[in-house]
Amino acid sequence: MSPPPNEIYQFSIISALMSGLASPSSSIPISTLLQHGTFGMGTFESMDGEMLILDSTAYQFHADGSINICSPDQLVPFALITPFAPSLTKRISLPNKKAMLEEIDATFPEAKNAFVVFRIEGVFKRVKIRAIHRQAYGGQKLAELAEGQAVRSFEGVRGTVVGVRSPTWSVGVSVVGVHAHFVDDGRKIGGHVLEIEAEDGTKVTLEGSVSGSFRLELPQSKEFGEKQLDLDVLGIEKAEG
Repeated sequence: MSPPPNEIYQFSIISALMSGLASPSSSIPISTLLQHGTFGMGTFESMDGEMLILDSTAYQFHADGSINICSPDQLVPFALITPFAPSLTKRISLPNKKAMLEEIDATFPEAKNAFVVFRIEGVFKRVKIRAIHRQAYGGQKLAELAEGQAVRSFEGVRGTVVGVRSPTWSVGVSVVGVHAHFVDDGRKIGGHVLEIEAEDGTKVTLEGSVSGSFRLELPQSKEFGEKQLDLDVLGIEKAEG
């Protein structure tokens, strides 16, 4: 049975990544994840880079700047995905990343306590993205990995932002506020969005929808069951900001 449009399926929680849980035993394969939707984001075993899912294709963005289409058996310790079906399309100005959150809040004022799934397409004056290096040892925490993240900036690039705006109550479960990944039209560059800006005097296309259902599956591993997870709110903001 196919999931309903815009139902978010999330595997594991962001606090697990903050606590360093990204092993094979606490992961699921991409093939299982893709049964739940066509549009999403996440990371990989050992937190090896960033994931973006667009039109049912999953991409892996490595810290060295390379990109590959994921194989069905690649393992995923954290991700969210949905059968995205936008309920609204509009043209917007985008002077910075903060404006992304402001625009979504203004467009969906009734969704303060819901998840909002969105896609933004257009030509961007500047995009600053990052990718995480894989764990150097088992259990290495996301906050430590973020300190050595690979950051790159690009100008005059056409591409797509895949994003989710998560409500305040989801702290520790998801990334509160806007969590967004980017890929260019040529599928040559991509990663987690740190900063973004549309071309001066131009607008980009925002498509979005409120998700009426959030389904969470937790890892069934011994390490997840026994681990005291870190609710590191400031660390999540720093790592995912």
